[in-house]
Amino acid sequence: MQVVNDMVGTIQIIAISVIAILVILGALGFYFYKSKQKMKTEETADSSSFNRKDILDYLKIDDVADSMLVVNGRTRFIGAIKCQGFSFADAEVEEKLQTIRGYITFFNVLDNCPVQFRQSARNVNLEGLIHAYQDRVTVLEEKRFTLNLDYTDLKAESENPELTKAEYDIYYDKLKQMQRELVSLGYQIEQLNAQIQYMAAISGNNAEAKREEIYVFDWEYNAMDFSSQSLNEQEVYLRAETQLKTKASAYISALRNCGVHAKRMTGVELLEEIRRYTHPVSAANGTADDILRSAYDSICVTSNSLNELEKEANAKIVHEIAEEMMKGVE
Repeated sequence: MQVVNDMVGTIQIIAISVIAILVILGALGFYFYKSKQKMKTEETADSSSFNRKDILDYLKIDDVADSMLVVNGRTRFIGAIKCQGFSFADAEVEEKLQTIRGYITFFNVLDNCPVQFRQSARNVNLEGLIHAYQDRVTVLEEKRFTLNLDYTDLKAESENPELTKAEYDIYYDKLKQMQRELVSLGYQIEQLNAQIQYMAAISGNNAEAKREEIYVFDWEYNAMDFSSQSLNEQEVYLRAETQLKTKASAYISALRNCGVHAKRMTGVELLEEIRRYTHPVSAANGTADDILRSAYDSICVTSNSLNELEKEANAKIVHEIAEEMMKGVE
């Protein structure tokens, strides 16, 4: 009897296992079937019926001004300063004390105004400066090449045995002046190449990341505060720029007492900072400088070709209809 019970129990376990496997396989089959149907639906869907939105619907920024971002229906204006300090741990006791006292003053300057503090690290991008130095090297090398040719020709003229002593002295002085210019040009080219090599070593992905501290602040326009006068958009922008500039100047001055160098950020730099915050890995692959130096907009031009082709096609149809009518009359 015990053997029969054991066999029944084993059969029940096997049956439950088979049912469970069948349920899992059925669920997987249903999932893949629905996925395939969804892919077919996406392939045959008419994209022209989709609700298309502009990228500005997702990017909640109304405008990028010279030194601020404009949001919230052009009523809130955001500015920022970026700072670069020194190694506090390696500073002397007097410098540490002055820094702490300076930051106490800085916190008093902040008062009750909302300020956001951000720390970030980014690659040092000196590509633009490197290109400028390389262009300067090219100019100096061309100048040295031309001067070297002039020097060779003048030296050949100075070797004329018919020259008088006075004429020879003139040639001699001129040649010495050209030699000094050649030596000076060679020194400038050598120094520029050394600086290019150094900048290439501290710039890009292979260099040590540069740490930055950023203070973000804002000013909000409230029409009720200007009930006695109505401001147009340009006047609001000017008022916002004045307010943000006053705040930035106060912060920069207070931070200077802490041994911190700070400067105002531009609207493009603020936009890049947002992108670096949301895309820390890929932000360095395409910067605003790359876009501004590119000719991405030159491939798009306005044209009346569509209207001209439509007129030409319509004229052709009218001409064919006229010919058919003439044939019918004949």
